Amino acid sequence: MTPPAVRGLVLLAALVAAAPAASARAEQGGAFDVSAIDTDLESRGWRLYQDSRWAPARFRLLQDGAIEVSSDNSTALIWKKVEGAEARKRQLTWEWRVDEVMPPTDITVKGGDDRPLALHVWFMKPREELGVFERLKADITEALIGLPVHGRLLTYVWGGRGRVGDAQPNPHVGESSWMIVLRTGREELGRWRRESRDLEADYRAAFGEDPPARGIIALAADSEDTATRSLARLRGLRFEP
Repeated sequence: MTPPAVRGLVLLAALVAAAPAASARAEQGGAFDVSAIDTDLESRGWRLYQDSRWAPARFRLLQDGAIEVSSDNSTALIWKKVEGAEARKRQLTWEWRVDEVMPPTDITVKGGDDRPLALHVWFMKPREELGVFERLKADITEALIGLPVHGRLLTYVWGGRGRVGDAQPNPHVGESSWMIVLRTGREELGRWRRESRDLEADYRAAFGEDPPARGIIALAADSEDTATRSLARLRGLRFEP
């Protein structure tokens, strides 16, 4: 059996080899669309991540403080760093609603996992606490996908054809991730729903150990696989003790 360290080096070599190909694909896609995120969100620390092979979903800050997320045969996410005391708080609460939704999809399958709204939380050790191998892997990941992420990921989903409470790895990330379905279908369209999640409990249930600090939070929408539209909002996002 190949030792874990050797397997890890093989994976890193594959990532390095894949980086030029990923860059080439990005150059063949559409240009980065700065209008996909409004300046009010950027002033609050949010940043856009766009796969340039696809038109971007769009994000704007409404007057009531909610973030509106719209997609039209498109996909993107916005992200921001979680720092200081916020990074250690246990609870995450928010309200969200969906006003337009695509047909239910199988969100466990890469390439067929459209959903109107997903909330991602990356759990990441501070960089100074990373070992040499971990730091190298984090640097390659950032260079390859364009996001400063490492560690493990929890994703909370509104959408899909599964049942509320279904949980499985995120198909885009693999075993270092866990995706939990909180809302599905059309029966709740147009109504605000409040969520409160114990991040530490969810992390332990997914990965069997205590979590490191929260590093990045992101909000995403996908409708490019079904070439459809979605419209959703999220407000009141906050970490609590």
